[in-house]
Amino acid sequence: MKKDLGSVLALYPTPLVVVGTMVDKKLNWVLVGHVGIMGHDHIMVSLAKPHYTNQGIRDTKVLSVNVVDEAMLQKADYVGCVSGSKTDKSKFSITPSDRTELR
Repeated sequence: MKKDLGSVLALYPTPLVVVGTMVDKKLNWVLVGHVGIMGHDHIMVSLAKPHYTNQGIRDTKVLSVNVVDEAMLQKADYVGCVSGSKTDKSKFSITPSDRTELR
C-alpha cells in the first residue's frame, strides 16, 4: 500500500549503509540498518552499544557513511556478519570507486 508522506526530509525506505572508522589504528567497517536525516547538514547513525566500531567513533570522532548499492552487496554482507574485534576488516575497500566527496 502506498502512502503519500508529503514533503518531508527523510529516507524511505531506509537504506543499508556501511559505516567506517579507525579502531586501534586499523580501518573497520560495520553494516548499519538504522540511519536517518536529522537536518540538511546532519545524519543519525544508530549502533547498539556492544559494536566494536563504537570504540573507534568515540576515539577518533570521525566516521564515513556509504550507502550500499548493488556492487557493494557482497562486501557489505561480509562486514555485517563478522566482528572487527575478531577479524581484520582493514583490507576491505567498501567505498564505491566513483564516490563523490562531500565537504
